Amino acid sequence: MSTADDRARAQALLDELHRLNGADTLGNPTQTAATRIQVRTADGQLVGEALLSARSTDETTLAISAVAEYALVMPADYQAGRTPEVTLDPLLIADIEDHFAEIDPQSYLDDVFGSQDAEASLTAYEQLVTGEWDGEL
Repeated sequence: MSTADDRARAQALLDELHRLNGADTLGNPTQTAATRIQVRTADGQLVGEALLSARSTDETTLAISAVAEYALVMPADYQAGRTPEVTLDPLLIADIEDHFAEIDPQSYLDDVFGSQDAEASLTAYEQLVTGEWDGEL
């Protein structure tokens, strides 16, 4: 990897930190900064800095912790700088299917009849209940 690639990665990280903090600040523009993060390339060149609110700092810490935990638990799958292929856990799929199987279709009727496009909603509801989806709504 070239130094330009490293700088581009560092800039992308800085941009994401600014985006995260900006999204948090939209909800509460009076927040004060809790953390100052300087982003540098591996050879020490300053790319920039971000001031993060307490909430943005917590969210960033959680994200970093999740990546670090993944790297520790699945070292063969984890390679820094590479997006792993996503495979779905069959147990997770089964849990999700069980969850949706427990939902009473009657609970959707208020939404169907209250919709602005009742015909399309009714079609979608029928496909949901019967499991026969034609790919269109």
